[in-house]
This record gives sequence, structure tokens and C-alpha cells, in this order.
Amino acid sequence: MSIPYEHGVVVFARGEEVGASGGALSLPGLELFSQQLPADVAQLRGWVTGAPGRLLTAIVAGAWDFSLLVELRRLAPAVYVILWHADAVEDAHNRIRAFQSGARMVSHDHEHLREALALITSIRGAAAAAADAAAAGEAAAAAEAGLAAPGTVAQLSYACPWCGLSGLTGPELWLHQPLYHIYELDKTKVDCPMCRHHTSRLTRHINLRHNPAGPGADERTGVYALAVVRRPGDGKFLLVQERYGEGYWVPGGGVDPGESLVGGVVREAWEEAGARIKVTGILTLESSHRGSWRRIIFVAEPLPQPLPTAAAAAPSPSSASAAAAGGSAPDAALRRCKTLPDVESAGACWVTAAELEGLPLRCVSEPRTWIPWVADGGKVMALDPAAPELTKLFPDYPLM
Repeated sequence: MSIPYEHGVVVFARGEEVGASGGALSLPGLELFSQQLPADVAQLRGWVTGAPGRLLTAIVAGAWDFSLLVELRRLAPAVYVILWHADAVEDAHNRIRAFQSGARMVSHDHEHLREALALITSIRGAAAAAADAAAAGEAAAAAEAGLAAPGTVAQLSYACPWCGLSGLTGPELWLHQPLYHIYELDKTKVDCPMCRHHTSRLTRHINLRHNPAGPGADERTGVYALAVVRRPGDGKFLLVQERYGEGYWVPGGGVDPGESLVGGVVREAWEEAGARIKVTGILTLESSHRGSWRRIIFVAEPLPQPLPTAAAAAPSPSSASAAAAGGSAPDAALRRCKTLPDVESAGACWVTAAELEGLPLRCVSEPRTWIPWVADGGKVMALDPAAPELTKLFPDYPLM
């Protein structure tokens, strides 16, 4: 029988994340949990296995402690492990290694952390939703929660196909899947647990067909826009940490019907990388399959973003080291990018051109061709809407 979930949280503080008193620094969102647990793996194992419905969130703060990440993920399939580090979006190698070791989120953004913890604790289970509906005497509320009738869990609660967590409502499974599993391999050629539809891409199917706001459309125009985003000051480049364990890639994707080329890449950079960008030029125009596939690659720079707290605005260790070595530490408002996983990506990171060689890349050609090109001062075409080569290839899409 399904029961409401009980959420517990633990913080393993390391290095700079230990306060003067020896305790962990204050992190936002911990008060949302019903249980705050001791930083002892053996005791955590006892808590997780001591009763059904217990869900653990573990935060490893201040060190790239990969062995601890592995150990925590082994406690239970649905443990949510967060690596909290000042270089979360500046150290691409350790960021990806943290995910490979079991982290589901790598961040040092207070606003993103609070949002993640709020989402985690909002998942209470079908039994809790049924109890709420029964207490309110609202049949409509029960139906909206994905339940057959008030006060019942019935058959309309679901198990996650990735971690096996059972007792989720339909909207909770929609929320849980990308938050917990977006950097894991997709489920292909399987039946959806909610509608039994056979699908080749379960992540996309759940996101589009079972969105609580209503079903979405999967429109493909065959027109794509990418951006090579270079940060002023230190010259680092923005990479998206792609879904399904595919590594990094440049921001960009399909241009929507009725959207301009610049508008499409600006939207994609925000959705995938959490960065506001200013497009400054064009690198290349491409076409294949007799024009059914067309692509434009832009060069861009980040725009400053509001900072959530003074703590988030502090320079990262890598930025401070760059400044000490005679480099230019980037403004904190330009460093900020996505660290909260969702269906678009697992987050984003800033890298140097020299770092590309050792990074896992979704596809090597675009980053390894155009990032060194921009870094070395290669030719960039102007943003000219009337350029003949542009209007010939994209007569149906405005530049801006």
C-alpha cells in the first residue's frame, strides 16, 4: 500500500563550507524537510531502510568528494545527491565527474538550490494527495492529482521507470523524471507507465504528453540556430551539459515556427544554459538534404544577470586564481548560468578553448571547430539582415 513520503536532508560540509564554529554554512531550503539528519553514512542507511516512504536528499558541500557521492547514491535508488561547490560552473572536468559519480545536481547558486529543494519536498506521493483531497471533500482535486476517487490511491499512482520509486501521482512523475534522471540514459522502445503508449523516447513523451499544464506539440522546422558564447574578461566559453549522459555541447537548437533566427538562439541559450545572451555576429551558414536541414551558428556574449545573494556573488576559487595570476576575473553577474536540472539539460559550465580536448562532447565538430576559431580571432560575419547568402538560405526566417 502506498504511503506519504517522508523527506530527510543531510549536509556533509567540507573545506570552505565549514563555518568558524565547525558547523555547516547555512543553506537555503533545509527548513522544508521534516527530518535533518546526521552526516554519518551508516546512520543514514538505517534511516532510509528503517521505514517505507523515506526519501533522502544529501548535500556534499565544499569539496569534489567523488567517493562520498558514490557511497551516498548506493544508499537507495531514489537518493537525491547535490554537490555544492564554488566552482560548480567553472570546473567542467570535475562537474561532469561529479555527475558520473552519482550527483544529480552540481551548484553554488542559492536561488537554484532553494528551488530544487522546494521541488523535491513538493513530491509527497499519491497517498498524501488522496488524503488531502479526502480531507477537503473534493472529487475534482483528487482527479486533478491523478487519483481515481477522493481518499483512494487506486491504480492511478505510478512507479518511476528509472529508480523504481512508487506511489507517484502523474504530475509528480512528470516533475520527478527530469529533476532526478535527466543525466541518465533515456528509456527507449518502452510503454509509458501513465498512458501505456509505446514510445521510442520516454523522457520526451512524459514531458510533452503528460505536462500538468496541458499536452505540448513537438514541432520540427528543420531550421537550427547555435551560439558560441564567449565571456568578456577571461574569454571562457559557455557549454551546455546535455541530457542522457551525452557530455557538453554549445547552446542552441531548433527554431520555432514564426520565430526569428536570433530569437531562437536567444531562447535556446536561456532554456538550455540559463544564460541571457547578446548575439554579435555570424560564424557560418549551413544547409543539407536539399534545404530541408538548415543551420546558422552565431557568436555571442553573455549579458549580466541578477545575483540571488551576496554569497553567490563571491568570486569562485578558479576566478580568484585567474586574477592572482594576472588574468581578469569575470564579473559574477556574467558567470551565472543554469545549475537546476530540467528536461532541457543538466545545467551549464564555462570552459577555456584549451579544456575542450579532455571533455566529453555530445558532438565534437561544432565546439572543436568554432570555439578555437573565435578564441583565435577568426573572421565573423556582420549581423546584416540583407546579406545575400543569408536571405538566399533563410528566405522564410527573419534574422532578428
